[in-house]
Amino acid sequence: MIDTIVLRIKNIHQYPKVIESLRKEGEGNSTTILDSPHDKEAVDYETGEISNDRFLQVKQMHYSDTGNTFSIYRNKTLTSSHYYLAYSIRVDRDFVEMNFSIPKYVYGTNIMQFVPHKHEEHNYNNDDLDSLEFNVEKTYERLMAFIDSFINDWFKGIEIANEDIEIARLDICYNQYFKSEEDSLKYLDYQKRIKKKYLKRTTKNKVDWGTSIFISNGRYAAKIYHKGSEYKSSKGERKHHLAMNKKLGKEHFEVESKYKDGIMIREGLEDTANRILRYEITFKNSYISYLYKKNLFAKDCPRWNQAQKDFKEVDKVVKKINERRLKGESIYQLETELRRLSPEKRVHHKIYGKILNRSNSFRLAISERDRQDNESLELCLKDDKGNFNLPKDALFSKEVLDEMFKVFLNFKEEFRISSMDKFTDTTKRIIAYNKDVEKYNKNLPKGDKERKSRISETYINSILMLMQTHSFDELVQHKIISARTKYNYINALCKIGLNKNHLAVDSVEIEKSEEFTEYHRLLK
Repeated sequence: MIDTIVLRIKNIHQYPKVIESLRKEGEGNSTTILDSPHDKEAVDYETGEISNDRFLQVKQMHYSDTGNTFSIYRNKTLTSSHYYLAYSIRVDRDFVEMNFSIPKYVYGTNIMQFVPHKHEEHNYNNDDLDSLEFNVEKTYERLMAFIDSFINDWFKGIEIANEDIEIARLDICYNQYFKSEEDSLKYLDYQKRIKKKYLKRTTKNKVDWGTSIFISNGRYAAKIYHKGSEYKSSKGERKHHLAMNKKLGKEHFEVESKYKDGIMIREGLEDTANRILRYEITFKNSYISYLYKKNLFAKDCPRWNQAQKDFKEVDKVVKKINERRLKGESIYQLETELRRLSPEKRVHHKIYGKILNRSNSFRLAISERDRQDNESLELCLKDDKGNFNLPKDALFSKEVLDEMFKVFLNFKEEFRISSMDKFTDTTKRIIAYNKDVEKYNKNLPKGDKERKSRISETYINSILMLMQTHSFDELVQHKIISARTKYNYINALCKIGLNKNHLAVDSVEIEKSEEFTEYHRLLK
């Protein structure tokens, strides 16, 4: 359930042998500025002397405002899985960065997923491997084992401290399988009818391509796309797989399906990809830091919890002021309300806002002092301006990955489509709900305000009639119902076990897999 990772080895000046192990003659990508006095040379990191080392031919960019020189060396190498691993050496920032897809690195394709497989050696129950929840739970353990193995494979005999290994980006993904390519594309078309919860209606960062949905903001990028279309695109895996097969002189990657007497006896990668919708979120450092600060940082610190509470109270007023100011409306009463809030609350609003937007460097291990400072504001020293000197480094823990998965699974759930029940089945739901209401109310004292109300069958059926042709978001967009009515309708449907993405799509349920059962079946 992990795809791309950006892995960094920090303080590279302490590990000169790391650079030695990355030497790949003839594969590097080096560029220099035309007016650079060192067009054919590079600057030695430690001494500042000019070096003639061809491996360290770097791109140099001089910034006149700071006098600094930006230096970078890029390279890529073919791995044992017959896919490329790209890396760069940032001389100016003292790290090596590796940016690659873990499934492609291990298997040569991300049609294969980074989850435990039934043919691998493990201590798991095979039935558990079909469960989405189980795979989510085991991802951290599997990721840490992979990174440890990866570092050992690439840098044999070099002791690299876990404090110097950073995860700068991580993509979480999930492949959903359908019975056919037609079903997968039809399902995607239904998903396009759903308003994107995370974006304003006027956003310029929402793109619905023919075979994908793409959402981007300052912190992360999320997308749903038809894997088959991506696989056979000009930059897709198909072209690379065929090239590798030709180079190896054998069918290492089974791209095409095989048939015998008109019956498919082996499904190829392309036909498998055609049955997949892929969900993916790119978690950049800024968003991982935000989730960490919001949900994990100093979570047991009384002052931080109070600052968080005060921030929400003050920020609610501040947002209203900004909204009215944009509309040209009076903000006098709101400004008065803001001034009435205690100075301590306004200070906490400022402190919390600043800390929330500070980025962390997520390491595989951190010092004991950094651990303590990340647990309580009281231990953090202040500078001359009264700002907290918070530690930059934070531990990339299972709790951090769990917070990322919460976002991802919520995104996936937001776009889950269910076919509408038949009206007779819905009537049964209403009857069952009303019986439960009568039973609940019967046990309450007369006049109790907690009494529940029955649901009218006519009311529900009127909602279902509207949903024969439109989603809730489309009904609001076309001004058939108001936004407030939309939420009343959603609440009514939720009471009888239906969700807002129940669409009257057609008479036949689209066959899809929400778990990993179909995935493991294909690998047998």
